[in-house]
Amino acid sequence: MLKKINNIMITGFLLLLLLTGFFPASAATSQNTVLDQEKLNYAIGKYIEKNMPWPAGSMRYEIMTRLPQIAGSEDRFTWKIDSRRDENYIGETYLILKHYSNGVLLREENIRTRIEVLRDFVVSVRNLIKDEIIATDDIMLKKKWVRSVPANAISGTEQVIGKAASHNIRQNTELTVNMFKEAVAVRRGKMVQILLSNGPMNITATGLSEEDGAEGSFVKVRNVSSNKVIYARVIGEAKVRVDF
Repeated sequence: MLKKINNIMITGFLLLLLLTGFFPASAATSQNTVLDQEKLNYAIGKYIEKNMPWPAGSMRYEIMTRLPQIAGSEDRFTWKIDSRRDENYIGETYLILKHYSNGVLLREENIRTRIEVLRDFVVSVRNLIKDEIIATDDIMLKKKWVRSVPANAISGTEQVIGKAASHNIRQNTELTVNMFKEAVAVRRGKMVQILLSNGPMNITATGLSEEDGAEGSFVKVRNVSSNKVIYARVIGEAKVRVDF
C-alpha cells in the first residue's frame, strides 16, 4: 500500500515539473515536426513569386483545396513545392507538393491554386468612329485583375495611337488588336504629291493614287503629266516617294 502511494506521489511530482516548465516540451512529446497550413501557404506564395513571368507585386493567389498537414522526423523529413513544366502562373492551376524522407520521394500531392495578375488594358475614353485616327486623348490605361490574358489584348497606348478604328467603338471599351487598322495616308482617286529622289537631286510631281495605302506601304500612282503608272512608297498624308 505504501509503495502504491509512493508511485502516485512520484508521478504527481513529475507531472507538476512538466506543467511548470521544468522539463522542456520535447522531452514529453514526439520528435515529429508539423508543417501547418500557414507555412505551406506562405511557401506556395514565395514559389509563385520566384517563378512567375509577371512583375513583382502584380500577382495574388488563392488556395482552392485544403492543404495537407505534414508531419515527420526533423532529421529526415523534407518537402518542396514544384510545378508542371509548362506552367504559366495565371488562372486555375495545380502546384505540386513533394514529400521526401532521407532524400527519397515518398509522395506527391496536387494543390489546386487560383492565380490572378494585375494587368494594364487600354480603354476608349469616348465613342470612336470608324476610320477615325486615334490620338493620345482618345484612350487611357486601366489596371485590372485577370485570370487570363486574351491573345489580342492591347497593354500599351503606343499600340493604338496613330492607327484608325476598323469600326465604331463605344466609350469605356477594352481595346483589342482587331479593332484597329493602319491609318490610310493615301486614298484611291485622290491627288498625291510624288517625290522623286536620287541622291542630292529631288523632283516633285503631281499624281493620282490608284490605291489606298497606309504610311510605309507601296501603292500604284499615275503621274498626271506623263500618264505613266509607277509604284511609290507612302511617306505621309497624300505624299509618296520614288527612289531612282
